[in-house]
Amino acid sequence: MPEIKTAGNKIKKGDFIELDFSAYTGDGMLFDTTREEDAKKAGIDVKDRKFEPLTICVGEGMLLRGLDREIENKEIGKDYDILLKPEHAFGKRDVRLIKTVPLSAFTEMPHAGMMVNVNGMIARVVSVTSGRALIDLNNPLAGKEVIYKIQVRAIVHDNKKKISAIARMFGTDIENFEEKEGKAIASLKRQKSVNKGDIELLKKKTKELANLDLEVK
Repeated sequence: MPEIKTAGNKIKKGDFIELDFSAYTGDGMLFDTTREEDAKKAGIDVKDRKFEPLTICVGEGMLLRGLDREIENKEIGKDYDILLKPEHAFGKRDVRLIKTVPLSAFTEMPHAGMMVNVNGMIARVVSVTSGRALIDLNNPLAGKEVIYKIQVRAIVHDNKKKISAIARMFGTDIENFEEKEGKAIASLKRQKSVNKGDIELLKKKTKELANLDLEVK
């Protein structure tokens, strides 16, 4: 079934949609977009990058909490500017996430502005002094208002797109997709990195959101 693109249709929780957006900080810096033209305007290298609308299920946490909530009741095909306060975007800054770390903990000599991985979390080096470094584990956008310029392009009815959107919640995607006798059959990209518990949750979410039984090859 083709996607429904009728202007005037309103979005509700549980709808799968195609969403175009460009996200800016309050001072106008673009930090995320699905639109190639906006990336080019911001001076971002678009080579080898794919730009296309994002498929999400509204109300399922596939977006920032505040943006997810704001999309409900928006009309298909209409442009919106959505301002999000820090608490509804990337959170308020937390001074407890600013820590002092000995230089011996780094695999290479750190410098101010350097991004490092700390137990799976990305941190920014604030400063380096004798024998230690000050790091900030806050999201770089924490404490900032952000603006999302959005347009809901369509309501999605294609089951492959739906299940792909759900799979991305678990850090994977689907391939070799087919539907047979009311069941979706697919294999997962990077399947070895997805544990059995997540696969069971993926099946459960697919049934809940797409009303399909999923068989993972």
